[in-house]
Amino acid sequence: MGILRIKGTIDINQFWPIGASDADTTKIKLLVHENSFYFKKDDERSFKPTNVFSNAISKGQGSKPVIKTSSRDGSKTITVRLQGVDAPELHYRAAPLKRSNEISDEERSKFNSINKERSQSFAESSTFALAIFLKSFIDANGLISATFESQVDKPFEVIDTYGRFIGNIKVDGNKDINIWVVENGWGHPGFYTSMTPGEINTFLVAWRKGKRKRNRPSSELSKDVNNFDWDLLYRKPPIDEVFNIGDDKGKVLMPKIFRRQVSWMVAKKAGVFSRSMNFNTFLKKNPDQLVLLDDFLENGLNSAFVFPLHKFVNSENKFEKNPDEIVFKEKPGTLENPQGEKITEW
Repeated sequence: MGILRIKGTIDINQFWPIGASDADTTKIKLLVHENSFYFKKDDERSFKPTNVFSNAISKGQGSKPVIKTSSRDGSKTITVRLQGVDAPELHYRAAPLKRSNEISDEERSKFNSINKERSQSFAESSTFALAIFLKSFIDANGLISATFESQVDKPFEVIDTYGRFIGNIKVDGNKDINIWVVENGWGHPGFYTSMTPGEINTFLVAWRKGKRKRNRPSSELSKDVNNFDWDLLYRKPPIDEVFNIGDDKGKVLMPKIFRRQVSWMVAKKAGVFSRSMNFNTFLKKNPDQLVLLDDFLENGLNSAFVFPLHKFVNSENKFEKNPDEIVFKEKPGTLENPQGEKITEW
C-alpha cells in the first residue's frame, strides 16, 4: 500500500449558486499540471513524482481520459469523488433507456419528456455551505490551493468506473473537506469496499457529530422511498435572488437510494414499468451489491457476506438500513495507456 498525493487548485466559482457544481461526490474539479502527482509506498520515507496518469484512459462505464484538457485554454483538470461522502443531489437525471423491443416509441418519448434534472432538499444549502467554508482559503486569483490524497496500492485503484479520482481533499494544510461535510451534517457517510477500516472509522467519528446537527440533511434522513416530489427540480444559479441556507429544507432520502428512486419513479410514470412495480422489484433488475459494515470491519471484503441492495427494502418501499451500517461494493474499472495496455504499476 501507499499514498497518492495530487497537488492542485480549486476554483470556487464552480460551486452553486455561481456555477452548477454541488457538494456531492462527483463534482469537485481540481486544476492540475504535469508536476502535480506524487506517490509514496508505505515503506518509503518520501514522495516521488509519478506521470502514470498523464495519458491514462479509464475503462469502465465508458472510456475517457482521467485528466481532462480544456480545448479552450489547455488547462488540465481531474474530477474527484469525495471518498466517504454522499451529499444531497443538486441535479440528477435518470440514465437514458436502453434500446429494447419491449419499450414502445410512445413510452420512450414520455420517459424522455419527464426525465428532468431532479434535486433533493438541502442540496442547495449543502453546496452553499461548502462554498462559504472554502471562501476563507481563496488567494488573490480566486483559487484555493488543495491537496488530494488516497491510500491505494495500484494506480487503477484510485479511479472509479466513471473515471473519477477517489479520495480526500485537504485545504489550508490539513483541513479535510470530506470530513468537514460529514462532521457538519451537510452529507451522509457513503462507504465503499475500496476504503480501509481506518478511513471508515475516521468518518464514523465525524458522523457521530454530524448526525446531531439540526436542520441539516443529517438530521432529516428519510427511509420512505414512496415520498417523491415531482416539482423539486434543479434550478440554474439565481441572478437576482438571495439564497439563504435552509431555504430548501425538507426530508432527505439517502442520496444513493434517491438516485435509484428517480429512475424507478420516472420509468413507472412513463409506463415503461407497471405502476404496481415496487421498489424492491425494480432494484432486482440491476442489483447493487453491499456488505454490512460490522461484518466488513471484522472479516474483511473477501470473507464478509454479500447482499443485494433490494434485500433491505421492505414491502412498503422503506429502506431498512442507515448510511453508516452498509458498505457498497465498488464497481470495477481499469486504467489503460493510449496503446490499450493495462496500467498496473507506478
